[in-house]
Amino acid sequence: MRALALYQVERFLHLIPVMRLMDTTLREGIQRWGVYFPFRVRREIVRYLAEIGIEEVELGVVGEERLRGLLLSCRRFPHPPTFSVWLRLRKEDIEKAARLPEVGFNLSVPVSELQIRRRLRLDPGTLLKKTEELISLAARYSPCVTLGLEDASRAEESFILQICRVSLAAGARRIRISDTLGLLHPLEVIRLVELLKKAFPETEVGFHGHNDFGLATANAVAALLGGADWVDVSVLGLGERAGIASLEEVLAYLYFRQKCQHYRLELLPKLSHYVAWQAGEVIPEFRPVVGRKLFYCESGLHVDGLKKAPELYEPFPPELLGLKRKFSLGAKSGRAALRALLKEWQLDCPEEKLGHLLREIRRRASELGRPLGPEEIKHLLDSLQQK
Repeated sequence: MRALALYQVERFLHLIPVMRLMDTTLREGIQRWGVYFPFRVRREIVRYLAEIGIEEVELGVVGEERLRGLLLSCRRFPHPPTFSVWLRLRKEDIEKAARLPEVGFNLSVPVSELQIRRRLRLDPGTLLKKTEELISLAARYSPCVTLGLEDASRAEESFILQICRVSLAAGARRIRISDTLGLLHPLEVIRLVELLKKAFPETEVGFHGHNDFGLATANAVAALLGGADWVDVSVLGLGERAGIASLEEVLAYLYFRQKCQHYRLELLPKLSHYVAWQAGEVIPEFRPVVGRKLFYCESGLHVDGLKKAPELYEPFPPELLGLKRKFSLGAKSGRAALRALLKEWQLDCPEEKLGHLLREIRRRASELGRPLGPEEIKHLLDSLQQK
């Protein structure tokens, strides 16, 4: 009976997807126009990622200056993640990567007809032979060789399966779907992940999705829920064009909605603001997860609800991310919110004058184009009581 129970538990655990993140801020992220990170900044970013608990970090592109030094330096962190590097499907890149100790090789292979014929100027058969040969070579040097399917969203599924089959037989251990132009929607992502997991059930599947139509985070989450083992993220979603899935958004979703609470969530704002400063980016005040004013509220219905129970209108406690809740009164406020905030701010207003005060607040806020703070409400109240 005990053996049967253990078997059932193991079988159940096998069905639960293992959701892991690979951060590629130092490879994909620095492809953002105008972003340059010196060695000390790259090392500090990896330190933050290690402390947060990110499982794998793609350190950069093979051939970059000081890549070996960065790898050796970051290995000294108390709990370093797994490290990998990106390389082209070329013998010279594999030979350069072979000089790096114990690092994953993320090889990129275009798989759409457009990319194969117009960029590589090859036919699919020749690319298959080249892929088999070079994956076999890479597998001699790396503990984990990943086949990256560039432009998979425009490729024929039959060719995707064919090149995966050849590569896995040659020694690849992971397949990485790349939605290079951000063309897929979540249902298409799930379908593609399920296709590969069904065809190659013992193989890890990753997903790298761009944000050209604003779907990168949704697609990354969909990939994980569809059975992907890994998704690529970068801090603030930095990357080519509109970037890729945002580390802070995907991680927060996993933490709060999928109960992946081994991550140190409280470090996300520090990392995000550090990278923003170094990249010359400005974090919008209402950006998901790390925006400074994310939990500022003026709407009467929401203020009233939040005063009664914060969980009514908050997806997660702001304190966990170092954010602050702030209430204001303005053109969208109602009587219930006004009463609650007058009490909180220790301001007295006779019930018969409450309606007049509310009208004055709405009028003044509309004139200024913003909500009013406690001092401004006190001034209006004093003016009202003098009449």
